Amino acid sequence: MSQSPTRSLWLEANASLRLAVPLMLIQLSEGAINVVDTLMMGGLGTATLAAGGLGATAFWLLLSLCTGLLEMTGAIAAEAHGAQDHDRVSRITIQGLWLSFSIAIPIMVLVWHLDIVFRLFGQQASTIDGAMAYLQAIVWGVPAALGVFVFKEILTALSRPGLLILLMGLSIPLNIGLNYGLTYGKWGLPALGLAGIGWASTVVFWLSFGVALLALLALPALRQLRLLRRWWRCDRNILAEIIHLGWPLCIDYGTEYGALTAAALLMGRWSTELLAAHRIVITTTELLLMFSWGFAYAAAMGTGHKIGAGAPQAARRVAYANLLMNLLLVVVLAIPLWVWPQTIAGLYLDVNLPANAETVRMAATLFKIGVVFQIAQGIRLISAGTLQGLKDTHLLATVDVLAHWGIGIVLGYGVGELLGWQAVGLWWCLALGQLVAAVVLTRRFQQLIATRIFNKSLLKSKKQPVN
Repeated sequence: MSQSPTRSLWLEANASLRLAVPLMLIQLSEGAINVVDTLMMGGLGTATLAAGGLGATAFWLLLSLCTGLLEMTGAIAAEAHGAQDHDRVSRITIQGLWLSFSIAIPIMVLVWHLDIVFRLFGQQASTIDGAMAYLQAIVWGVPAALGVFVFKEILTALSRPGLLILLMGLSIPLNIGLNYGLTYGKWGLPALGLAGIGWASTVVFWLSFGVALLALLALPALRQLRLLRRWWRCDRNILAEIIHLGWPLCIDYGTEYGALTAAALLMGRWSTELLAAHRIVITTTELLLMFSWGFAYAAAMGTGHKIGAGAPQAARRVAYANLLMNLLLVVVLAIPLWVWPQTIAGLYLDVNLPANAETVRMAATLFKIGVVFQIAQGIRLISAGTLQGLKDTHLLATVDVLAHWGIGIVLGYGVGELLGWQAVGLWWCLALGQLVAAVVLTRRFQQLIATRIFNKSLLKSKKQPVN
């Protein structure tokens, strides 16, 4: 007896939650580290927060280019896992790691010379000096950060996020302790200011990589999968598949973080206070969107599993279950930003200091616009995750380029600069770009899944015997 559509959707929602909740915890842990960094920067003053925020935005832009290229390791591995092809999962893991280490080197070189870019965009000398102090410390953690990302993708594809939760649970207190000690010179550690925040992240990256590697080699449940078997071999076919499917995501992530970097540079041109306010708002909204990232990963892996198993109807239920659950959650999480924006801004800066008054006021204003931005981006993330599971990433890149840059930055600059709306105009255009992308990408995955279902039905009908 077949199940009702409602019950089937409910069952897929339960399955998605079992995967999404651990992934949310993982993403929240990563976001929490970013928040801790921002809080430490804010404790050093508005000017330091602006400089550190600029450096952090540029760093994560370059790192996102790499993670975008590497992210399809998870979706490809999920499909192979759904088809019970464990040898292929192992080969995907190895090629993902080799690719991560290969692209780390040029990224490190670029990070080391970002001061040239900052000067070209008219940033203040003091802001550049602070940003580079942070960047020249965190740059040494790039290879480890990318390696951990590959491990995360593979373990998620295998529906084994428990190790990642443990890893992130250890990373947060370590990051907090090192941040505090190296920033302010506590417990016998040198007082390095912004550089200390960067060094703390580097240490955490490498320790996380070491723990993840040891777990793959030592834990019985993971060791039997032999994910690192024949680690020295190059599989050109798999490597080519990762790159072919990943380069649109590389563009996509680079587009998104590039737009945020461009927005930060524009804020820095307008004023230091606007740059600091922008950093506060984007850090907070991105933290809350970690929940959406959890559902997006669940949608990508769940869809990949179902497609690999030849069940497009179930893939559609996975997509809709994650979309509906995420929409409900993101609306609930947006309420505090709308109701208590000034209070949240006060978590980063002392609201009683007159020097911080303008930054706090602007942050409170931008939080209201950030609500629209957050809801629209939450929908876009689920649709993008579903498209990854369907191995359809090329339209994703095109849509996001137009949304982030055509609408978000170009139109935002016009509204902000020419009409004099500055940060308010820019943020409204960023939100509008997310909304447009959400509509287009949602429609895209609906069409693709409908086509898969139709093709399967057609194939089934052709196999029916003729009486």
